[in-house]
Amino acid sequence: MSLLTGCSTLKFLVQAGKGQLKLLNRGKPIDELVADETLDPALRDLLRKIPGIRDFGESEGLKPTSNYREYVQWPGDSVVHVVTVSDALSFTPEVFSFPWVGSFTYIGWFDRNDAESFASAYRERGMDVDIRGAPAYSTLGWFPDPLLSTMIPKTGDGRVHPDALPELVHVYLHESVHATLYFNGQSAFNESLADFVADVLTERYFRNGGAAEWTLWERYRERQNRFSGIREMFAQAYHELDTLYRSNAGRDEKLALKKRTIENLRNAAGIQRELNNASLIQYKTYDPRERGFRELLDRYQGKVPAFLARLSRLKDSDFGHAQRGDVRGVLDSIQD
Repeated sequence: MSLLTGCSTLKFLVQAGKGQLKLLNRGKPIDELVADETLDPALRDLLRKIPGIRDFGESEGLKPTSNYREYVQWPGDSVVHVVTVSDALSFTPEVFSFPWVGSFTYIGWFDRNDAESFASAYRERGMDVDIRGAPAYSTLGWFPDPLLSTMIPKTGDGRVHPDALPELVHVYLHESVHATLYFNGQSAFNESLADFVADVLTERYFRNGGAAEWTLWERYRERQNRFSGIREMFAQAYHELDTLYRSNAGRDEKLALKKRTIENLRNAAGIQRELNNASLIQYKTYDPRERGFRELLDRYQGKVPAFLARLSRLKDSDFGHAQRGDVRGVLDSIQD
């Protein structure tokens, strides 16, 4: 059950509205920026590719929208700070519900201090809290989403990274999936679907490009392969802890073993920041592996438009309840 009261709901909606208004006011038409010869050439080159990325996505079944027609320069590496909350001895996320848009297993704040203040009430109750910066988000059609500077990888001195294009294509396609297909109250389904489709289409985008772009793709794939190793570590830790939490061990024993498992994960993955159940829930929410998307896509001969069209026919009743984590169970029940 969410801790959100009428007051905290109002505070969240007010800050969300202010943040969105700030984004809209800072937007500059991409076509004008591309024509601006005083702009950083690396940024101009990336912005010049946006219409082609958009056309490619639409050719693969993504919904045509008015998104990403403007560019916003935003301070820092994150546009929102995402708070996830979990029970300390089970993978039970706190669910945040809002009128019209449904429920989520996370909640985003434009200001880091607001996120920390919101999270403190849960920490005081002994719950696990994770706060992470997010470079992008989707308003799900409520507003035209601009392309954000936070969506473009940077070097240590703040310049556009030479290998930025693959990451930009992936995040662009991920957010475009949300604008195409979204089920209220199904965070794990929505996020893992968006990551899966973005994975598939990012590779296809670069297969259609020239030799120079394919070289970018190969370097990106190497980085993703290294990241896959870390994902395996997270998956193993999640499985071990889930088994522990369901066991008959006492609370003190569970807490001690949890601490050891998470420290082992941090050391093995080389992660400096704090990890806890809420962190692992975030990993699980976004991880598309072993959820059945690949098998369903194969049933449609790899045709993403047909795949998305079939998923669009799912109904709330097919999920059984809100925030269903068993995504594979939903997909396995699909009959043509």
